[in-house]
Amino acid sequence: MIYILQGLMLVLRAFEFIILIWALMSWLPGAQRSRFGQLLGRLAGLIIDPIRRVMPRTGMLDFSPLIGIILLQLAQMGIQMISQGF
Repeated sequence: MIYILQGLMLVLRAFEFIILIWALMSWLPGAQRSRFGQLLGRLAGLIIDPIRRVMPRTGMLDFSPLIGIILLQLAQMGIQMISQGF
């Protein structure tokens, strides 16, 4: 059971980095339109798109990557608390 939880923690951590890299790529012209950027966008969209549907518009700033990373970290803390019980 502990290996499953550790694997899940690894996946959540990977999604954190994917979202972070994808958000930073928005500062570089054309980076998100590259093949690598599109791949990261599809993967990050698994977490970001549901947040965007629920979150109100904030004008030019998109806080959904930040909210996504915070939610992923909260999920990791929850899994860590569960794994300490085993």
